[in-house]
Amino acid sequence: MSPENPLLERITSRILASAVGPHGLLTLPHLIRLFQEAAMQNTQRLGISTPALMDRHGLTWVLHRQEITATAWPGLGEAVTVITAPIRVNQQLVTIREFRLLDAAGRTLISSLSSWSVMHFDSRRIRPLPDEVLRLLPELPPPTGPAWPGAKIPVPERTDHDRQFQVSFSHLDFNNHLTNPAFGELMIEPLGLDWLTTYLPKRADIAYHREARYGDALIAATSGTDPRSTVRHTLRRDGDLLAIMETEWMPL
Repeated sequence: MSPENPLLERITSRILASAVGPHGLLTLPHLIRLFQEAAMQNTQRLGISTPALMDRHGLTWVLHRQEITATAWPGLGEAVTVITAPIRVNQQLVTIREFRLLDAAGRTLISSLSSWSVMHFDSRRIRPLPDEVLRLLPELPPPTGPAWPGAKIPVPERTDHDRQFQVSFSHLDFNNHLTNPAFGELMIEPLGLDWLTTYLPKRADIAYHREARYGDALIAATSGTDPRSTVRHTLRRDGDLLAIMETEWMPL
Protein backbone atom coordinates (compact mmCIF):
# COMPACT_ATOMS: atom_id res chain seq x y z
CA MET A 1 0.00 0.00 0.00
CA SER A 2 1.42 3.34 -1.01
CA PRO A 3 1.45 5.89 1.87
CA GLU A 4 0.08 8.45 -0.62
CA ASN A 5 -2.99 6.32 -1.30
CA PRO A 6 -6.02 8.56 -0.47
CA LEU A 7 -8.05 5.45 0.42
CA LEU A 8 -5.59 4.42 3.13
CA GLU A 9 -6.52 4.52 6.81
CA ARG A 10 -3.86 4.70 9.54
CA ILE A 11 -4.83 4.09 13.20
CA THR A 12 -2.33 4.09 16.08
CA SER A 13 -3.12 2.62 19.49
CA ARG A 14 -1.66 0.48 22.27
CA ILE A 15 -2.29 -3.19 22.91
CA LEU A 16 -4.81 -3.34 25.76
CA ALA A 17 -5.01 -5.92 28.53
CA SER A 18 -8.33 -7.15 27.11
CA ALA A 19 -6.59 -8.04 23.81
CA VAL A 20 -3.81 -10.29 25.12
CA GLY A 21 -3.77 -13.90 26.23
CA PRO A 22 -1.96 -15.61 29.15
CA HIS A 23 1.32 -15.20 27.23
CA GLY A 24 0.90 -11.40 27.34
CA LEU A 25 0.71 -11.11 23.56
CA LEU A 26 -2.04 -10.04 21.18
CA THR A 27 -4.26 -13.00 20.25
CA LEU A 28 -5.54 -13.98 16.82
CA PRO A 29 -9.22 -13.10 17.54
CA HIS A 30 -8.24 -9.67 18.88
CA LEU A 31 -6.00 -9.05 15.87
CA ILE A 32 -9.02 -9.70 13.63
CA ARG A 33 -11.01 -7.27 15.80
CA LEU A 34 -8.32 -4.61 15.36
CA PHE A 35 -8.39 -5.10 11.60
CA GLN A 36 -12.18 -5.07 11.49
CA GLU A 37 -12.34 -1.81 13.49
CA ALA A 38 -9.81 -0.22 11.13
CA ALA A 39 -11.87 -1.33 8.11
CA MET A 40 -15.00 0.13 9.71
CA GLN A 41 -13.33 3.49 10.29
CA ASN A 42 -12.01 3.45 6.73
CA THR A 43 -15.43 2.76 5.21
CA GLN A 44 -17.02 5.43 7.41
CA ARG A 45 -14.56 8.06 6.19
CA LEU A 46 -15.08 6.98 2.58
CA GLY A 47 -18.89 7.04 2.94
CA ILE A 48 -19.35 3.33 2.22
CA SER A 49 -19.81 1.89 5.71
CA THR A 50 -22.48 -0.69 6.48
CA PRO A 51 -24.80 1.93 8.09
CA ALA A 52 -24.44 4.15 5.00
CA LEU A 53 -25.09 1.29 2.58
CA MET A 54 -28.01 0.07 4.70
CA ASP A 55 -29.63 3.50 4.57
CA ARG A 56 -29.21 3.84 0.81
CA HIS A 57 -29.54 0.26 -0.48
CA GLY A 58 -30.34 -2.15 2.36
CA LEU A 59 -26.85 -3.65 1.98
CA THR A 60 -24.28 -4.83 4.50
CA TRP A 61 -20.63 -5.79 4.07
CA VAL A 62 -19.75 -9.49 4.51
CA LEU A 63 -16.30 -11.03 4.82
CA HIS A 64 -15.59 -14.08 2.66
CA ARG A 65 -11.94 -14.87 3.30
CA GLN A 66 -9.01 -13.53 5.28
CA GLU A 67 -5.40 -14.67 5.18
CA ILE A 68 -3.06 -13.47 7.93
CA THR A 69 0.73 -13.80 7.96
CA ALA A 70 2.71 -12.95 11.10
CA THR A 71 6.43 -12.65 11.83
CA ALA A 72 5.95 -11.42 15.42
CA TRP A 73 3.10 -10.61 17.81
CA PRO A 74 3.04 -7.39 19.87
CA GLY A 75 2.69 -7.47 23.63
CA LEU A 76 0.69 -5.69 26.30
CA GLY A 77 1.12 -1.91 26.18
CA GLU A 78 3.07 -1.83 22.92
CA ALA A 79 2.25 0.96 20.46
CA VAL A 80 1.07 -0.37 17.11
CA THR A 81 -0.35 1.11 13.94
CA VAL A 82 -2.92 -0.59 11.71
CA ILE A 83 -3.01 0.58 8.11
CA THR A 84 -5.68 -0.59 5.71
CA ALA A 85 -7.12 0.23 2.31
CA PRO A 86 -9.23 -1.43 -0.39
CA ILE A 87 -6.81 -2.30 -3.20
CA ARG A 88 -8.81 -4.05 -5.91
CA VAL A 89 -12.30 -4.86 -7.18
CA ASN A 90 -13.01 -8.19 -8.88
CA GLN A 91 -15.88 -8.42 -11.38
CA GLN A 92 -17.86 -5.68 -9.58
CA LEU A 93 -18.74 -8.23 -6.88
CA VAL A 94 -15.75 -8.52 -4.54
CA THR A 95 -13.33 -5.98 -3.13
CA ILE A 96 -9.91 -6.98 -1.84
CA ARG A 97 -8.74 -5.15 1.29
CA GLU A 98 -5.20 -5.16 2.63
CA PHE A 99 -4.12 -4.72 6.27
CA ARG A 100 -0.75 -4.29 7.96
CA LEU A 101 0.11 -4.10 11.65
CA LEU A 102 3.25 -2.05 12.33
CA ASP A 103 5.35 -1.71 15.47
CA ALA A 104 6.49 1.64 16.90
CA ALA A 105 9.49 1.63 14.56
CA GLY A 106 7.28 1.18 11.50
CA ARG A 107 8.22 -2.47 10.90
CA THR A 108 5.47 -4.76 9.60
CA LEU A 109 4.70 -7.46 12.17
CA ILE A 110 1.55 -8.87 10.60
CA SER A 111 0.00 -8.52 7.14
CA SER A 112 -3.35 -9.64 5.80
CA LEU A 113 -5.48 -9.79 2.67
CA SER A 114 -9.26 -10.09 2.86
CA SER A 115 -12.14 -10.34 0.39
CA TRP A 116 -15.50 -8.65 0.93
CA SER A 117 -18.82 -8.32 -0.85
CA VAL A 118 -22.18 -6.76 -0.06
CA MET A 119 -25.29 -8.71 0.95
CA HIS A 120 -28.89 -7.53 0.90
CA PHE A 121 -29.83 -7.58 4.56
CA ASP A 122 -33.40 -8.86 4.13
CA SER A 123 -32.89 -11.42 1.34
CA ARG A 124 -29.40 -12.49 2.60
CA ARG A 125 -28.26 -12.59 -1.05
CA ILE A 126 -24.97 -11.25 -2.42
CA ARG A 127 -25.45 -8.21 -4.68
CA PRO A 128 -23.14 -6.30 -7.05
CA LEU A 129 -21.10 -3.57 -5.42
CA PRO A 130 -22.99 -0.25 -5.53
CA ASP A 131 -21.77 2.61 -7.69
CA GLU A 132 -20.31 4.61 -4.80
CA VAL A 133 -17.90 1.73 -4.07
CA LEU A 134 -17.00 1.17 -7.72
CA ARG A 135 -16.29 4.86 -8.24
CA LEU A 136 -13.78 4.81 -5.41
CA LEU A 137 -11.85 1.85 -6.73
CA PRO A 138 -12.41 0.94 -10.40
CA GLU A 139 -11.64 -2.61 -11.43
CA LEU A 140 -7.88 -2.89 -11.88
CA PRO A 141 -5.79 -5.22 -14.02
CA PRO A 142 -4.96 -8.49 -12.26
CA PRO A 143 -1.78 -8.38 -10.16
CA THR A 144 1.46 -9.72 -11.62
CA GLY A 145 1.75 -12.26 -8.80
CA PRO A 146 -0.56 -15.18 -8.00
CA ALA A 147 -4.26 -14.31 -7.91
CA TRP A 148 -5.83 -13.99 -4.48
CA PRO A 149 -7.78 -15.62 -2.99
CA GLY A 150 -6.18 -18.83 -4.15
CA ALA A 151 -7.41 -22.39 -4.05
CA LYS A 152 -10.12 -23.45 -1.62
CA ILE A 153 -9.00 -24.74 1.76
CA PRO A 154 -9.41 -28.54 1.77
CA VAL A 155 -11.95 -29.94 4.20
CA PRO A 156 -10.11 -32.24 6.65
CA GLU A 157 -10.81 -35.94 6.39
CA ARG A 158 -10.55 -36.57 10.11
CA THR A 159 -11.11 -34.87 13.47
CA ASP A 160 -8.47 -35.02 16.18
CA HIS A 161 -10.10 -32.70 18.72
CA ASP A 162 -13.44 -30.93 18.97
CA ARG A 163 -15.47 -28.71 21.26
CA GLN A 164 -19.11 -27.71 21.41
CA PHE A 165 -20.34 -24.13 21.73
CA GLN A 166 -23.59 -22.20 21.71
CA VAL A 167 -23.76 -18.76 20.10
CA SER A 168 -24.36 -16.20 22.83
CA PHE A 169 -25.40 -12.56 22.68
CA SER A 170 -21.78 -11.45 23.17
CA HIS A 171 -20.85 -13.29 19.95
CA LEU A 172 -23.24 -11.22 17.79
CA ASP A 173 -22.46 -8.19 15.64
CA PHE A 174 -24.76 -5.45 14.36
CA ASN A 175 -25.86 -7.75 11.52
CA ASN A 176 -27.28 -10.02 14.28
CA HIS A 177 -25.02 -12.93 13.39
CA LEU A 178 -21.81 -14.51 14.72
CA THR A 179 -19.16 -11.80 14.45
CA ASN A 180 -16.15 -12.49 12.24
CA PRO A 181 -13.50 -12.59 15.02
CA ALA A 182 -15.54 -15.21 16.90
CA PHE A 183 -15.11 -17.73 14.06
CA GLY A 184 -11.35 -17.83 14.57
CA GLU A 185 -11.76 -17.65 18.34
CA LEU A 186 -13.95 -20.77 18.42
CA MET A 187 -12.01 -22.73 15.81
CA ILE A 188 -8.67 -22.58 17.67
CA GLU A 189 -10.15 -23.62 21.02
CA PRO A 190 -9.94 -27.41 20.40
CA LEU A 191 -6.13 -27.06 20.28
CA GLY A 192 -6.16 -26.65 24.05
CA LEU A 193 -4.36 -24.50 26.63
CA ASP A 194 -0.90 -26.07 26.35
CA TRP A 195 -0.78 -25.51 22.58
CA LEU A 196 -2.20 -21.98 22.66
CA THR A 197 0.18 -20.81 25.39
CA THR A 198 3.24 -22.44 23.77
CA TYR A 199 2.78 -21.53 20.10
CA LEU A 200 1.71 -18.47 18.11
CA PRO A 201 0.04 -18.42 14.69
CA LYS A 202 2.38 -17.53 11.84
CA ARG A 203 -0.36 -18.01 9.23
CA ALA A 204 -4.13 -18.23 9.41
CA ASP A 205 -6.34 -18.54 6.34
CA ILE A 206 -10.07 -18.36 7.13
CA ALA A 207 -12.91 -18.95 4.65
CA TYR A 208 -16.38 -17.92 5.84
CA HIS A 209 -19.25 -19.90 4.28
CA ARG A 210 -22.43 -19.45 6.32
CA GLU A 211 -23.89 -17.31 9.07
CA ALA A 212 -24.62 -18.41 12.63
CA ARG A 213 -27.33 -16.91 14.84
CA TYR A 214 -28.08 -16.55 18.52
CA GLY A 215 -28.58 -19.91 20.23
CA ASP A 216 -27.09 -22.01 17.43
CA ALA A 217 -25.26 -25.13 18.65
CA LEU A 218 -21.85 -25.27 16.98
CA ILE A 219 -19.01 -27.79 16.85
CA ALA A 220 -15.43 -26.61 16.34
CA ALA A 221 -12.97 -29.30 15.24
CA THR A 222 -9.27 -29.49 14.43
CA SER A 223 -7.25 -31.89 12.32
CA GLY A 224 -3.56 -31.95 13.16
CA THR A 225 -1.64 -32.67 16.35
CA ASP A 226 1.85 -31.49 15.35
CA PRO A 227 2.51 -27.71 15.59
CA ARG A 228 5.26 -28.08 12.98
CA SER A 229 2.63 -29.05 10.40
CA THR A 230 -0.42 -27.35 8.92
CA VAL A 231 -3.56 -27.61 11.05
CA ARG A 232 -7.07 -27.46 9.59
CA HIS A 233 -10.08 -26.24 11.54
CA THR A 234 -13.81 -26.36 10.89
CA LEU A 235 -16.91 -24.82 12.45
CA ARG A 236 -20.18 -26.65 11.81
CA ARG A 237 -23.86 -26.43 12.72
CA ASP A 238 -25.92 -29.62 12.30
CA GLY A 239 -23.28 -30.89 9.90
CA ASP A 240 -23.31 -27.73 7.74
CA LEU A 241 -19.88 -26.17 7.26
CA LEU A 242 -19.95 -22.56 8.49
CA ALA A 243 -16.24 -21.83 8.16
CA ILE A 244 -12.93 -23.53 7.54
CA MET A 245 -9.48 -22.37 8.55
CA GLU A 246 -5.90 -23.45 7.91
CA THR A 247 -3.17 -22.45 10.38
CA GLU A 248 0.59 -22.74 10.78
CA TRP A 249 2.35 -22.11 14.09
CA MET A 250 5.68 -20.96 15.56
CA PRO A 251 7.13 -21.41 19.06
CA LEU A 252 6.51 -18.63 21.55
